[in-house]
Amino acid sequence: MKNFSFLILLLPCLLLGQDFSDRWKSYFSYYNITDLHESDNKLYVASENSYFIYEVLSQSIEKVTSIEGLSGDQVSKIYHSSTFGLTCVGYENGLIQIVMDNNLNIFTIVDIRDKISISPNRKRINHFYEFEGSLFISTDFGIAEYDLKNLEFRDSFFIGDNGDQIQINQITVSDGKIYAATTSEGIKTASLNNPNLVDFRNWQTEYGGNWKGVLTFSNSIFGLRNNNSIFKLENGNSSVFEAIGSNVTGFNVSGDRLVITAANQVLAYNPELNLDVFINQLQGAEFNVNTSVASNGAYYLGHATLGLLSLESESTQTFSELSPEGPLLNRIFSLKATPTDLWVTFGEYSQFYNPFPINIRGLSRLSEEGWINIKPENLGNAAELSHVTVDPQNPNRIFVSSFFDGLLEIENNELIQKYDSSNSIIEGVPENINDNRIGSSGFDSQGNLFFSNSLTEHQIKRLGADGNFSLPDTSEGTSNPTETHSANLVVDQNNNVFSGTLRSGIIAYYSSTNTSRAITSNVDGVDFPDSFNVNPNITALEIDQNSRLWIGTDEGLRVMPNPSSVFDQNSSIIVSPIIIEDVDGLPQELLFEQFITDITVDGANNKWISTADSGVFQVSPNGREILNIFNEKNSPLPTNSVRTVSINPSTGEVFFGTTRGLLSYSSRITSENDDLENLRAFPNPVRPNYNGLVTIDGLTDGANVKITDVTGNLVFEEFASGGTLLWDTKAFGKHKVASGVYLIIVTGEDQIETNVGKLMIIR
Repeated sequence: MKNFSFLILLLPCLLLGQDFSDRWKSYFSYYNITDLHESDNKLYVASENSYFIYEVLSQSIEKVTSIEGLSGDQVSKIYHSSTFGLTCVGYENGLIQIVMDNNLNIFTIVDIRDKISISPNRKRINHFYEFEGSLFISTDFGIAEYDLKNLEFRDSFFIGDNGDQIQINQITVSDGKIYAATTSEGIKTASLNNPNLVDFRNWQTEYGGNWKGVLTFSNSIFGLRNNNSIFKLENGNSSVFEAIGSNVTGFNVSGDRLVITAANQVLAYNPELNLDVFINQLQGAEFNVNTSVASNGAYYLGHATLGLLSLESESTQTFSELSPEGPLLNRIFSLKATPTDLWVTFGEYSQFYNPFPINIRGLSRLSEEGWINIKPENLGNAAELSHVTVDPQNPNRIFVSSFFDGLLEIENNELIQKYDSSNSIIEGVPENINDNRIGSSGFDSQGNLFFSNSLTEHQIKRLGADGNFSLPDTSEGTSNPTETHSANLVVDQNNNVFSGTLRSGIIAYYSSTNTSRAITSNVDGVDFPDSFNVNPNITALEIDQNSRLWIGTDEGLRVMPNPSSVFDQNSSIIVSPIIIEDVDGLPQELLFEQFITDITVDGANNKWISTADSGVFQVSPNGREILNIFNEKNSPLPTNSVRTVSINPSTGEVFFGTTRGLLSYSSRITSENDDLENLRAFPNPVRPNYNGLVTIDGLTDGANVKITDVTGNLVFEEFASGGTLLWDTKAFGKHKVASGVYLIIVTGEDQIETNVGKLMIIR
């Protein structure tokens, strides 16, 4: 009986990946190396959902990420074919992408991933083996054969008993025979000359047991058993070659060596089968190695936290770190961008404000000099670092909230003080005085730092500009404070404080009178989204340039146009949704039932709203117009789960922190300037091959911008919102202007300050 399922499975489906490098940047972490492949003195280094190429001789690095067209999914295997000049990337979900060496064009193969008859948990790509133009792909369901010359599938083999789908971990070919290591049915073999390999009956179980790998080295076949013993295989007989004694994660041939990577050691054997190198220590670091290769007499280790390491064979304990710089991790929790820095935390607590299981992950900072990673031991091993607040008077001084260990004060990247229940008025949760959950913080105009303290009697606390702590009166803002979970906190222009809670609304604190109020569904005028509870989970808060309070919840978005009204008994309180028209002209609620994770405001008062599973939305200042939607399908976001968004006010660079990495988008929208002294336009000149927009920045808010030719003919006029304005180089949007010099005449909103710039256009 023949299995013809491959006829359906392998219908060609080849998609060309999109390059987003024009306005996007990636800031992925390359410190957790999941797979390595050595080819022609180059290392192909997989790191979770991207990879980089390390040239051994020149020591140069080339990164390939979702910006270039990778999917952003979890990489399970990487392989480079020097014969065909391409790199094969396999994923946990069965996706395969092929990256061409000559132009980095990326072809996406969705056949396995999208095959309905294969269970999602059986699609993982486990191994690639190239033989005479065919690429044999080991998967959790069987074997797929791919034609590397024509970039199309040939056959698919389901080789389990009765044609069942079984997990294939590794494949090798020797003397005209193909060997397949299976998890459950031994090592199966078949003749490559058999024209009917699709028939499972032509595959024989030559070596019984459960096997993790099989390979060819020094004219012999070696197999890796599930018990982590290496066997030499010959004519149906097996003999123990090496009993490793710990979990083997890497079993490969590279650099004329058989390389075995285990939990506590790396072993390399020469062609005479003598142990050439034994590595079981890394000086000053934990031995946490996932995979290893050999090249040019050196050994390269894929470490789980330090990235790609190189070791010379003469000194196997000292190493060099080779990974591109980046943040500590790809799992981003919170971002804080300033004109000079980007701070990154990795949290994390759940949507129900539960910090367990506790993690200790450190802190990352991107400055003009590059990445600075502050490791946990330099932060007192503080756990659950969640949010960063930068001192507006000193950009090198920050406060980091820990949702377990209190509040950290850091200056010039060094821990100055850790405040907790032992040395301050910070309180622990009722069950544990040492569990000090600080959610987030914010400075007022007087230099006082307010911060939330979850599950405590005093939900909001203050660290004064004089260094003394005090307890704002929040008694009227919440009825059961020691049962109230809180995290998000913002301070408005009037020094009022708003703190979001889990199902208890918003705690509002009025600094001027030291009083508080509750903004809940029980208050007249408050229209929170419908929820199974009286109040939704308040997941994000932001004050915009018009002093409106934007409220993100796990059930949608709300806006409070005048948050100070909660403190005025004579004012009406309004918390309401934003109603927009859909594509059919019907009214609908903006971001209806979306889980909002973060909200931030750009220089033009537009709102950037991240969501738990729908990407990021950019909306107009009043929210009635959706300006952009960024998700997996139309952008290089590796996932629609975006936890945080933050904007550099000077450059307009918008940072997206996702559960699979950090990226940024050049919005070209900057904050307003105090004057027009820094007026500029770029690119300048505009050359014939440039089809993008011209950015005019250095503007004051509300400035009038006119563009004329040298004879005074007006071709463009607009009022600036924020510090940036964009021009499509068309005369009032109709046709592209001719080559020549154009004058940019800017008049401030006060009609007094003016400045003139020049722009050259070459068609």
